[in-house]
Amino acid sequence: MLAVLIALVAGEVSGWPFLRAPLEARLSSALKREVRLEGDFRMRLLGSVRLATQRLTIGPPAWAGEQRPKFVSGEHVRLVLPYSTVLAALRGGSHEPLRVRALEVGRFDAELWRDAEGRANWQFREEPPPPSREDASVPVFDRLVVGNGQIAYDDAMRGLRVSARARTEEGARAEDAAGLVVEGQGRFRDADFEFHAASRGVMPLIASEGAATPVPLALRASTGRTRLAFEGQAVDILRLHGFDGRFQASGPSLAAVGTPFGLTLPSTPEFELDGRLRKEGEVWKADVARLHVGSSRLAGRFTYDRRPERPLLTGSLEGERLVLRDLGPAFGAPAGPRGGASPRAASDDGQILPEREFNLPSLRRMDADVRVNLRQLDLGTPYLGDLKPLEGHVRLQDGVLRISDLVASASGGRVTGAIGLDGRKRTPNWDIDLRWAGVRLEQWLKVRNPRDKRGDGSPAPYISGVLGGQAKFVGAGRSTADMLGSLDGGTTLWIQNGELSHLVIEALGIDIAESLGILVRGDESLPVRCAVAQFTARDGHLKTEVGLIDTPDTTLLVEGTVSLRQERLALQVKARPKDFTPLSLRAPIRIEGSFADPAIRPEGKTLGLKLLGAAALAAVTPLAAIIPLIDPGERTPGGCHLALERLRGAPARR
Repeated sequence: MLAVLIALVAGEVSGWPFLRAPLEARLSSALKREVRLEGDFRMRLLGSVRLATQRLTIGPPAWAGEQRPKFVSGEHVRLVLPYSTVLAALRGGSHEPLRVRALEVGRFDAELWRDAEGRANWQFREEPPPPSREDASVPVFDRLVVGNGQIAYDDAMRGLRVSARARTEEGARAEDAAGLVVEGQGRFRDADFEFHAASRGVMPLIASEGAATPVPLALRASTGRTRLAFEGQAVDILRLHGFDGRFQASGPSLAAVGTPFGLTLPSTPEFELDGRLRKEGEVWKADVARLHVGSSRLAGRFTYDRRPERPLLTGSLEGERLVLRDLGPAFGAPAGPRGGASPRAASDDGQILPEREFNLPSLRRMDADVRVNLRQLDLGTPYLGDLKPLEGHVRLQDGVLRISDLVASASGGRVTGAIGLDGRKRTPNWDIDLRWAGVRLEQWLKVRNPRDKRGDGSPAPYISGVLGGQAKFVGAGRSTADMLGSLDGGTTLWIQNGELSHLVIEALGIDIAESLGILVRGDESLPVRCAVAQFTARDGHLKTEVGLIDTPDTTLLVEGTVSLRQERLALQVKARPKDFTPLSLRAPIRIEGSFADPAIRPEGKTLGLKLLGAAALAAVTPLAAIIPLIDPGERTPGGCHLALERLRGAPARR
């Protein structure tokens, strides 16, 4: 026993130099690759295996061939291994990762790669790992400290290629400790990127969380026109334990900055954001103090948890103002030169609805549960007022996106509903269910009538009243154009206690005499007894079931179709005046043509017959020419009643 103790002490004091060759041979056999320990060599065995060597070289696996002859080499190496790792390595064949308690390297050179089938040169066995555990064989480091060197990483499975350089530097000021700088460039999928990390103090590449003191750290990264910057502290560089500080980001689209981190963010116009970013284990937390997207001004608090099989994003989106057109790029509309979606010019075939396909695979990269609370939603048009405030709940789970609990205030009224997208299939399904009530049109519509003055001299609205209605549609499609071109469902809207410009009524009825009189004496508003419209949709083809505006002066009837699939209009407006007029062409108004180039004109046949009759009588006597243009008016009652009966589905009584 004493002899064994003396031999153990002698071996510990001498550093077990005679174990170098047996250790090289045993490690080479267990790891299925050549291992060399060169130069000064010392080893300690009490408590754990502690190895120090002037140079350590680990070759590639035998199956890698001669095309990739390198793996890892280091100088001035200190390695600490628990006995559990040593025994596992000597046995070989384990799928569990090897644990390294500490590895310190003065200078290193590494070439890491993984092919499309999942075989990697850091796997210490011949067969590739199971698909569900593709990274199980990557060694787990409690602490990894490097001085100078370079690393090349090529991962065909993830589409990631990185070339990085590390170096230690003395501080810029005498009182600063030596720091670590890691910089390089790479390519992720189809995007090139660059990065630079610098610490003002000794910082390992990897350290156990809570095992070291955070060190000041500055990070910069860029890909294309997207820029990321961080100023704060961290325990290590690769795992970013203890990561906490201020960050800034900017770029052409939020989608571009989310992709490298596995985040599903919408395509947007140019953005800028800043706030605080920190990491607790595998959970990231961001307090976004400022998020400018196009003309939108937003903020929020978010948590991104990478522990579930599909990472989960939770939090709240807040802000002063969201401009709807800033979300246009997410639905296929191009971004404008100053942010926001620009109006899409008609294509060669006359189409104006966005045809670019949605990024559906991104919906399955993560789940989300985010509350939305905005003070203002700008609809992006000079003709309509804003919705303020707006609340909602955005959920993304297993490729199904749903915006529910929508509640918005609109000019004294209220808009509620939900929107859903099921992206699990190749062609996603959409559903829309919206309701609105109590919307004051004179406040919500911004268009004003300069010929009708209020008591204070300001222009009156062309139309006023309380708007209500609902819309419920389903559809399927991989783009906005496809989705709208497949809509099934219907929409109904009505106006109560309203008024409508007299000039508009007479113009639609082509009442020449009355219109001239209004132009001379000024316009005025007529009470609207009722205004009702109902459209049904089938395969993107909208048909008017009811379309009626009833005033004491005229009843307007709207009928026809709108094809969202072909982007064509085929509507007709008929005016039925109730009063006598001496000069009325009284022909239906047709609204026809494409969305890109609509045409509004009187029906040629009816108008032609009236003008032909007037011309024929004018040949007899000029005064007789007005006879075909005289309209005695129609006093048929029941316009509102008939419309309501049709909405209820009951037969109309005449």
